[in-house]
Parts: sequence; structure tokens; C-alpha cells
Amino acid sequence: MLYRVRVDVLRPWSELPTETLKLIVCRLCLKDNVRLSCVCKKFGKIACSLRVVNQSPWLLYPTAVGGVIKFFDPSQGKFYVDEIPELRCTKPRCTKDGWVLFTGDRHCLLNIFTMSKVNLPYYHMLSPSFAFSCAPTSPGCVVFAIETSFAGGFDSLGVSIGICHPGDAQWTTFKFQITDVGYFNWGDGPVFCNGLFYCLSESSYNLLGVFDPQKHTWSILDVPPPNMPRHLSSAKERYDEESYDEESYDEDFYDEESYDEERTQHMVEFKGEIILVSVSYPEKPIIFKLDLSKMKWVEMKSLNGVTLFVSSHSSLAVTDVPGISSNCVYFSKRCNYGKNNYLYSFDDCKYHPAKQHHEGPFFHKAFWIKPPRKSHLLFDELY
Repeated sequence: MLYRVRVDVLRPWSELPTETLKLIVCRLCLKDNVRLSCVCKKFGKIACSLRVVNQSPWLLYPTAVGGVIKFFDPSQGKFYVDEIPELRCTKPRCTKDGWVLFTGDRHCLLNIFTMSKVNLPYYHMLSPSFAFSCAPTSPGCVVFAIETSFAGGFDSLGVSIGICHPGDAQWTTFKFQITDVGYFNWGDGPVFCNGLFYCLSESSYNLLGVFDPQKHTWSILDVPPPNMPRHLSSAKERYDEESYDEESYDEDFYDEESYDEERTQHMVEFKGEIILVSVSYPEKPIIFKLDLSKMKWVEMKSLNGVTLFVSSHSSLAVTDVPGISSNCVYFSKRCNYGKNNYLYSFDDCKYHPAKQHHEGPFFHKAFWIKPPRKSHLLFDELY
């Protein structure tokens, strides 16, 4: 049975209770927030007050001679440069919340945007991978280092781990023996998530190590390899097939370090979850999420508006960034020989060039950093 309801007065949307409106606005993406602000003055005022405009990550290059550092802003297609003499003979290792861990004769955490600095004790290892949990100005900051050890020869493989807190006089070190073969310091950089450091082995998809900095425990998660196609061809074979030119081909330039001859993996933390990005041009990147309840990698068919910035030392995930495409993966280096492909869009399933070439000497060693707003005002524009 149908009933008719008589409405004497239709109340305008502008009379929607403020608290209800705020709950709605907080759940909107940037584009919808802007659209809502055009409805009426009340909506516009609340939408603007709750609008979050994120800053695009920048690409940070290794320190050049004289302590010169260079950045690339993909949202503007511009380079910025600064000179910090105290960074001479240092190497950036990882980044978090705008802070960078530099190693060399001395180790330090430096915010290159505010120039705040926290000195760290020197860490005696050959080639460790580093990470830190949060900005050193936050309580509970932990700096983490890991390296494969061969104390007993190749038949006795293990990992050496060191941790320290800002203000510590020395590192606290641990050694753990492992039975599986995996070079944890040669893969993607460690990722901190929910109080734990996750370390991805480069030599085996099946090795995902976890270190608890509170309990000082190390374990290998029983997670099967993600389901992905086998690599079809090497990088040089793809070059030969696509655009081989005997005069222009330089075997020293197209080396293994500059270009990936096999599928590469990058781990990213986003809202308390671990995301794995597997890349092998010309195939599309494959995205997985770690499901700890089922102890498996689950393939993600969509990024749901998230943009991933991946590199071998530091990867980031962001949303609602002006000038940056959503549902995309941005890379820190070219994806194939001779072509300027720096991002992949899941909307049209294609690789695309960046607004400007952002390569240069050692560009394959650059990594992403999260700058504060209006950071371009702090540095000289290069070009």
C-alpha cells in the first residue's frame, strides 16, 4: 500500500546542521570538497576550513660535490637546488616526515627544510640498509639498520641489526641466524609499520623479515610469494627488440644498476598497511597488500585514488595532491631504455612521461621525500 506524505515546507540544504555537514565534508576527497564549496556560502566556509591540500613528494638526489643537494617537484616539473656545506662527503640513506638520515664520517638526521639536526653515533657496518620510525622530534623515535652477515661463512647466514634512539651514545646491536637464504640489505629499504620494521629480501619473494624494536625479536613471516607472472625478457632484450641502434647503444651506460633486468619490488606503508609494488616494464605494475590475518599477499585491482611514489630507498603513498595524477605509480627513474616513462596510470593502463626529464648523474639512486608546504620558497629554482 502506498502512502502520500505531504511536505508543507522544503527546508534548504543550507540549513543542514553544521555538525552533520562537517561529518560529510571530512569524508570527501579534494575534488568533491571543492565542488561542495560552490553550493552556498555556508558550505563553502566549512569546506574550506576542513580542506586538506597535500604537498607533492619531491625527488631528492644524492649529495653532490660541495654539499650541493638537488630536488625535483613532479607536480610543477621544476628543479630546486641548495648548498649545505656540512653535507660534504655524506650519503642520504632514507627519509621520514621530511627528515633524512645521512651517513659518512658522521651520521645524523637532518631536516633539510628547517635545518634542524640530530647527531647519531657512528655505525660500524659495511653496507647496511637504514630506516627510522618517525621524526626524531617525536617521542619513541627509533633508528634501524640491517645487514646480512656471514660470520661463519656462507654456510652460516644471518642478519646483523642495530638500533639507536636520538641522544644515545652508541648503537645496540643484535645478531640472528637464519636458515633461508636472503640478502635483506640488498632489497628495498625497510618499512616501519604499526611498531615493527618490515624487511623485504631481494633474493626471494618468500622472505619477509620483521623486527620488533621493543621486544628485540626477529622473525621470518610465513607468507607465500605473491602470485605474479614470471619475467619474460631481460632489459637488454627489450632494448634490442624496440629500438636497437648499434651506434647509439652503450653497454656501459645500460648497466644493471641503472636499469632493472628483473622485476623490482618496493614496499610502501599507507594507513597502517603494507603495500608491495612489483614493476617490470613493459608489463603493468602489480600491486599487493599484505593480509596478516591470512598471511598472504592479496592483489589490489585498484589504488582507490591513492598515488604511490616508489624508489629503492624510500617510497610514499599520498592522496589529494594538486598537479599529481591519482591512481598512479610514480618512479624515481626511467622504466625502459631511451624513453621518458616515469609514471604508470591505472586509469588508462599506460606508462606516461613526466613533465620534465628529472634524470642526471646517479639519478637511479634518488628517492622520494615529503616536504612541507611552500617548500619551493626555501630553495633556488634551477630550471
